[in-house]
Amino acid sequence: MSRVGRHDSLVLYIDGAARDNPGPAGIGVVAKAGRHVVSEIGEYIGRTTNNVAEYRALIRALEEAKARGATTVEIRSDSELLVRQHRREYKVKSPDLSPLYLEANRLLTSFSRYTVTKIPRGENAAADALANRAIDAAAPELTFLEFSAIVEPGGEGFFARVPALGVEVEGRTRSDALDRARAAAEQEVRLLRAAGRAPPKEERLRIHLKPEDGE
Repeated sequence: MSRVGRHDSLVLYIDGAARDNPGPAGIGVVAKAGRHVVSEIGEYIGRTTNNVAEYRALIRALEEAKARGATTVEIRSDSELLVRQHRREYKVKSPDLSPLYLEANRLLTSFSRYTVTKIPRGENAAADALANRAIDAAAPELTFLEFSAIVEPGGEGFFARVPALGVEVEGRTRSDALDRARAAAEQEVRLLRAAGRAPPKEERLRIHLKPEDGE
């Protein structure tokens, strides 16, 4: 979706996604001027890693901002690696990321002002959805499974459990615990498939509790 127009300042939400990492990948970009969404981009970029997809999303977002005449941009990403590398807190060691980092940095420094901000995954849901829809459209043969996860505080952080798969992990934050549970669940499903076994299917139960007389 795109609204024609030029904007001096844009906030760019970016996300990259790769199934199986590396695997089929997509990018998502949401550009906002104030409260208004002026552009949404979702593109399939072939097979690559999640980190490459994050950088490709950044470059695509900056190109979009340039095309719309922006002079200042605020990048918002849930990728700690990307954000810290552009703050020069992490070095860029991967040969796959080095040229992308240089291109992104060239584009960033062409703006009169820019910031790169780390945001929680939940605040980046729109860009994430665009990236995943792009993968879905290009690779419809991919299979998606859903399992219930239970997150509870415990120890020095949170525990996340996926009962159907027997997964239990611990994370520093709720989102960290969920990310670890997702990764562990994906690994468990791969092991089941490699062994020729089908992943379990969860049954959903709906119950109705009738108030007791007199309550």
